[in-house]
Amino acid sequence: MRLFGKARAPAPVPLKTWLWRAYVRAALVPLLLIELGFLSIYWATNQVVYERSAAAITQISSDGLRDAATREANIIAHRLDAISALTKVYAEETGRALATPATVSAAEKGRHAMTAEGAFVTTADNGGSAVFYSGFVPVGPAEKEKVWRTVPLDPLMRSIQQADPLIAQIYLNTWDSYNRIYPWFDVRGVYAPKMDIPSYNFYYEADAAHNPERKPVWTDAYVDPAGGGWMVSSIAPVYGPDKLEAVVGIDVTISTIVERVLNIALPGDGYAVLVGRDGTILALPPEGESDLGLTELVGHKYEEAILADTFKPAEFNIFTKHMLSGLAKEMRAEAEGLRRITLDEPMFAAWSTVAGPNWQLLVLTHEDRILTESTSLRSQLSFVSQTMVGILVIFYAIFFAVLWRRSKKMSDRVAEPLNAFEGRMAVIAQGGTLDDPGQSEITELQRVAEHLVKMGDKLDAVNRAKSDFLSAMSHELRTPLTAIIGYADLLEGSAGQRLDGARLAQVKAISKAGWTLVRLVEMVLDLSRLERQDIQLKAEPIDVLPLVETALQVMAPEAARMGLTMRIEAPDTLPQVRCDSEVLVRILDQLISNAVKYNIEGGAVVVSFDQESSNDLAIRVTDSGIGIAPEDHETVFEAFQRLGHENSTIDGAGVGLALARRFAEMSGCGLSFESAPGAGTTFTLRVPRA
Repeated sequence: MRLFGKARAPAPVPLKTWLWRAYVRAALVPLLLIELGFLSIYWATNQVVYERSAAAITQISSDGLRDAATREANIIAHRLDAISALTKVYAEETGRALATPATVSAAEKGRHAMTAEGAFVTTADNGGSAVFYSGFVPVGPAEKEKVWRTVPLDPLMRSIQQADPLIAQIYLNTWDSYNRIYPWFDVRGVYAPKMDIPSYNFYYEADAAHNPERKPVWTDAYVDPAGGGWMVSSIAPVYGPDKLEAVVGIDVTISTIVERVLNIALPGDGYAVLVGRDGTILALPPEGESDLGLTELVGHKYEEAILADTFKPAEFNIFTKHMLSGLAKEMRAEAEGLRRITLDEPMFAAWSTVAGPNWQLLVLTHEDRILTESTSLRSQLSFVSQTMVGILVIFYAIFFAVLWRRSKKMSDRVAEPLNAFEGRMAVIAQGGTLDDPGQSEITELQRVAEHLVKMGDKLDAVNRAKSDFLSAMSHELRTPLTAIIGYADLLEGSAGQRLDGARLAQVKAISKAGWTLVRLVEMVLDLSRLERQDIQLKAEPIDVLPLVETALQVMAPEAARMGLTMRIEAPDTLPQVRCDSEVLVRILDQLISNAVKYNIEGGAVVVSFDQESSNDLAIRVTDSGIGIAPEDHETVFEAFQRLGHENSTIDGAGVGLALARRFAEMSGCGLSFESAPGAGTTFTLRVPRA
């Protein structure tokens, strides 16, 4: 038992659509599900293979990356250890030289001179070192003696500088701002007068406070005041009997580190970055500049002398970069390790500590490049699967097309006789007859066609009998009705025998009822003639306005009784129309009669014209009556439809508008209406122009 009424039946669909849906449900959907199942299994297998191979390759590659970082860090440490050892040898020889008087040739002394600012400098290159005594401490005989004692170091400095391609220059600096450096350059255009050399990192990082162990140490990256650009230095202290006398150093430029140290072959097109103890990037190859958003500092524009320490900017410190915060935390905590990071794309980062300076070698590589082989395999499998999908799509497109054509042909073969039946039934519904049942391949359909012909003949006979009966009955009724109306008129106008008010009203009621029956009989006769197609039309040019005026005059008494106002809104001239005048009068009578009967007391009936169309003239009959509900619009022109007024006091049988519509269609006119409850109704009759 249903609690909420019957379930709604599905809407009917065309036979072709029904057959196609049956094909889809019975054949296509199961086949498609099977194919999709096979593809799903293939794709799942493809994904599992890729994930397993990717995991294996990732593990192997990450282990290799970690090993590469450790191996290369050890290699760098060995190279730096060699430079540190040379620094130690050079420091020991410098200590002995400072403690030992030396004999210097006049030629050597002759290439030294005092500047106007009080500095003692070399002015010419003889293959030895350059000298710059800044004058921060006034230069006197004792200071010059220190210069002469260090002249014998030049051969050693030359040998050390040429021993390793990493070494850019070698120097010594004393506590009183004396600098001796090889290779030679003109110091007068580079160093600033009164330069306080011990205030620079390449000196004070070797003092007792920073280097209590008095061993060679490495500086962080800085700008070389001697014009070498960005570099790092291996420095070592030289102590006298009671104080730090000097600091010696060997410079390695950042560009040399990038070119010779970080030029490492790594898996996945990786690259190496050298990071200082405080997290500052000491050396960055070009491959890493875009990933880290930095441009390595190798050269420096010496527009003026370097007057103080100049270190790399804060953005070169990976410990302060937000995107590397997790990596930086692990690098501070662990001497070596491996971590996944994300810069512009996922990457692997492996690091290892460079023994000696305690720098860290950071190796970076893109994850997708490590997985190149696995990705290639996946691409091949994806290509195969896409090809399969493409072939499947083409197959189903062809398959669907073939099935569609077959279903179309089959539905056409089945639907053709059904459509013929539909057309024949429409003919019967309109009062026509069928002569030939046609031929069908299907026995049942052939029988139905023959029954339709017989049914049409019987219905036509019944319809003709009905029309004949209505015609005969109407003729029989007209005679007594005419007599009744005539006697009523005689009673109403009897000379010398005046009726009292009550009897006069009764006589008038008899006359009104008689005329109502006469009009009904005439409409029934018209309807009968229309069904028998027994009306002959005579289209001719006619003037519309007189016909409208006549129709209004006919309804004037009834309009006056209801207190209605009737008027015509017409332009000065109206074009003639081509129509049968009698038919046009019948249509206008029905429209105006309808406007009067269904109006309200004190309302109005207006007949207006519209000449905008060049093909026809529009005649509009507008009332201020009760209007027509939207749900009744479709049945307005059906015969014997009163639209809910069957039991009202309004005269009529619901035939007038049906006759008007049929007369309009028969004479080539158009009849339509617009209406809303309580807003009146407008009927528009479009009559062809003459």
